[in-house]
Amino acid sequence: MSGTGGTAPGTGATGTLAPDRDAPVSLAPGTTSRPASSGGAGRLLDDGLVGLADGVASVDEARRADGSRVLSLRLHGGLHLDVLPDCGLDLGAAWWAGVPVAWRSPHLVDPGPGYGWEERFLGGLLATCGPDNIGAPRGASGQHGTHHLTRATDVRWWRERDGDEVAVHVRGDVGHSTLYGTRLVVSREIVARTGTPAVEVRDVVRNDGHAAVGVPLLYHVNLGAPLLRPGARLLVGAPPPAVRDALPPGRSPLVLPDPAPGAEAVVAEHRPRTPVARLTGTGHGVDVEVRWTGDTLPRLCTWAWPAAGAWVLGVEPTNAPLLGAERDAPHAGAPLLEPGASWRTGVTIAVVPAADQEDA
Repeated sequence: MSGTGGTAPGTGATGTLAPDRDAPVSLAPGTTSRPASSGGAGRLLDDGLVGLADGVASVDEARRADGSRVLSLRLHGGLHLDVLPDCGLDLGAAWWAGVPVAWRSPHLVDPGPGYGWEERFLGGLLATCGPDNIGAPRGASGQHGTHHLTRATDVRWWRERDGDEVAVHVRGDVGHSTLYGTRLVVSREIVARTGTPAVEVRDVVRNDGHAAVGVPLLYHVNLGAPLLRPGARLLVGAPPPAVRDALPPGRSPLVLPDPAPGAEAVVAEHRPRTPVARLTGTGHGVDVEVRWTGDTLPRLCTWAWPAAGAWVLGVEPTNAPLLGAERDAPHAGAPLLEPGASWRTGVTIAVVPAADQEDA
């Protein structure tokens, strides 16, 4: 990994950073909460109250005991979060104002290759599923595909001034290929800023092969306690969803009840009218908002699993069916990406003022 200590791309210890400026458009997370201060991080630098951008937007590169890479971002007035280059440049632990936001699975460690996706899934704020499969195993593709289990390449990061704030950008590529056919690349950029407790994930999905390929994608956002609490409700503007199994008595796909030993997961598929879902009732004076590119991700799946010790709500924008007869269609209902073509898609996760406070 390479990075810079300044406020714009430059030369790091391992080479010259030359970020691609043809990045996907920003998914505006809307107005977000921020702690009171004498000004944005940029003002603190301008006024000489802070000497280096690292003092308000730190990025620490490290390796865990298992050798995997992690980039830890700590942003004044923003989120503290881990970016995981060896897990498809997905997002691990995330904290807002000292409160954990992301769910952590019960697994102590990832046992490594040879085990299934569920056995290796450690949770985190975002696990990307695809680009060969989402959902149950299909043909030669395992559950939820290869992205989250694939190392990103050409990973680099930089800081840059963004108005009165400082933005941290992390960029890298995640490939999915077969020897005689598929050549897919997900070019990902992650953007987080001081003063705004939000993170944007901007993807360009490119087909470098010579044949059209069905490309399912699902952004598996995982929310947990203590920010999430029993009775919290996910607001989704959509008709009644399809559910994978019959609902247990008293259960809703959009509400997480008290934890109970052996409680069943409820998996549902929604067709939202607008590309936003909002978690309310956290008890912390804030909501969590998940936004996505509606033209490329027309569906939303939810995963409500209230089992004691594994209590989680998954919010999962996707471009392909997870349930039902559509999975029997060619490419399991996923859209085709033609040779040489690309999509721009992505998701934003933000901590925002609670709806009742906005209305007050």
